[in-house]
Amino acid sequence: MALLSSYNRFNDFRNDFIKDTGFQSVEENMDLYIQYVNARFADHNNKILSNLANEIQELQKVLKKV
Repeated sequence: MALLSSYNRFNDFRNDFIKDTGFQSVEENMDLYIQYVNARFADHNNKILSNLANEIQELQKVLKKV
């Protein structure tokens, strides 16, 4: 299992964007779509960093016992 993985989901978010915003076209709202994708990526990065920080804290606890 890879510790960190990345996959470009720029086009995959199209349906989510349309569902979340109610807009019918991504192309007509590309500026908002780019903001939406950036927010989704920022959220994903935050989750990765949070999980990594938690794993480091758990590792510190184990190392203190050793």
